[in-house]
Amino acid sequence: MVDSSTNGTPGLGDRAIGLRDVTKRYEVRRGESVTALEGFDLGVGDGEFVALIGPSGCGKSTALRLAAGLETAESGSVAVFGAPPGRTVREGGIGMAFQDHALMPWLSVESNIGLPFRIRGEPRDQAKVAELIALVGLTGFERARPKHLSGGMRQRVSIARSLVLGPRVLLLDEPFGALDAVTRRALNLELQHLWSRQQITTVLVTHSVEEALLLGDRVAVMSRRPGRVILEVAAPFERPRHKAVSHTDEFKRLHDQLVAALDEPTAPAEL
Repeated sequence: MVDSSTNGTPGLGDRAIGLRDVTKRYEVRRGESVTALEGFDLGVGDGEFVALIGPSGCGKSTALRLAAGLETAESGSVAVFGAPPGRTVREGGIGMAFQDHALMPWLSVESNIGLPFRIRGEPRDQAKVAELIALVGLTGFERARPKHLSGGMRQRVSIARSLVLGPRVLLLDEPFGALDAVTRRALNLELQHLWSRQQITTVLVTHSVEEALLLGDRVAVMSRRPGRVILEVAAPFERPRHKAVSHTDEFKRLHDQLVAALDEPTAPAEL
């Protein structure tokens, strides 16, 4: 059962993103399949930041891909602002960033950020690209190619690119997972700053409980495969949040509660 006593889970009418009673299977070999999600429910309110955590193999990335219209569920419903995700994607309403920054190595920073305009067959909005370059702290690196950037800088480019079309929804799949701890903490604060400026409906998949509590309005914990949400907890910390919040008694209490949920016998099996 989902513990929602401490959160503000949106009702059906308030959902920007709604996955309801979703089942998703993958064929692993001929005649044999794995159920990644079963009875999966998650609602995200308009302008809300939800962090989704759970051990490896529990279907976190699958849930994100369903919301992005990159996968199709066997059963249940998936909607973004009341419509199939594909419609919102076609309108440029969903931005995504992954652990693998997926930048084009032959393109400059500004060309990588402006790439979504080219894919849509539209002229590049140079003012928007310049605004985002400044917003992610890369002024002066407009002409640099990815090989000349640090890992953290490449992830900033990836996040800026996900925002360039002005999406209504931002989906982040472990965007800082490959970075060192110091860079990761710095980018957590930068992402919070970006989100506070635009307040886009956001879902962040992460393995870090600390990151989830620092960034999210709400943290959802998934069970072992087949994944479902088993706990939802509000992060009742005022914004902007600083690193010092992680030293408070309330942060530590919620951190321990979430870690305990992850350590339950429902811990996931690896794929």
